[in-house]
This record gives sequence, C-alpha cells and structure tokens, in this order.
Amino acid sequence: MKDEKRTIIWPDYIDSNKTKSEGRKISKKQGVNTPKIREITQAAKKLGLNPSVEKYKSYPPSWWEGSGRVIVDKKMSKTEVLIKLSNLINGSRSPKG
Repeated sequence: MKDEKRTIIWPDYIDSNKTKSEGRKISKKQGVNTPKIREITQAAKKLGLNPSVEKYKSYPPSWWEGSGRVIVDKKMSKTEVLIKLSNLINGSRSPKG
C-alpha cells in the first residue's frame, strides 16, 4: 500500500548524467554528478526529512545498476525536495576555501 506521507527518492532523479527519459526529474544545471545514497541520506537529514535507506532496491528502468533508494517524509513537493537535496549535495562537494 502506498504511503502518502512519504516519497521515494532514486539517485537517478537528481543525476545530471542522466537524461529526462532515463529518469532525471530536475534540470541538468540543478542536478548532481553521480549522486550517492549516502549523500542523499545526509542531505535529507539536514532538511529534517527523516530518511530511510533501502540500499538493495533497483530503479526499475535501470534495474541492473542496483542503485538503492531513499524514502523521506513528504513535507513539500517532490520537485522541491529534489532541488533542495541537489543544492545541499553540490554545496558539500564544492571545494572549501
């Protein structure tokens, strides 16, 4: 049964290397270069989205990759969540100094 209070975040949704037809849900400019589950989880924690990881799940269109997924509380629209996660991940990757 679908949980309306939670939403699934697949790494492909924010991966700037993926095309829209491959599953990317935000612009390439806003996306992250090969996001990791660990990074998505850390960013979701910072946003207070209570993330839970299912690391052995596979994104159906690319089932052979075994990317895993993160399930978060739905406190805003999915697009808003994806953009905020991407911004936090890109910010944490930026060279400091």
